[in-house]
Amino acid sequence: MKNNSNQEKIISKEEAIQAMKEGKKVTHRFFSSDEWMTIENGFLLLEDGVRISLEDFFNFRSDSLWDNGYELYNPS
Repeated sequence: MKNNSNQEKIISKEEAIQAMKEGKKVTHRFFSSDEWMTIENGFLLLEDGVRISLEDFFNFRSDSLWDNGYELYNPS
């Protein structure tokens, strides 16, 4: 789990999806410090080059813990 000492603004899943649609990179509190995702051509693009549909990504992350805890990715 990453250290949130820089106190980035925590955003909801809906806000994260909107930010990614605008081309921004987003991370989640369960991601490591170098993990991020964005939306490109309608698919989630992960930092390692993996492309996955939003539906598939969130089907495996349907617990309410994934409803919040997102922030804009800011590499240290």
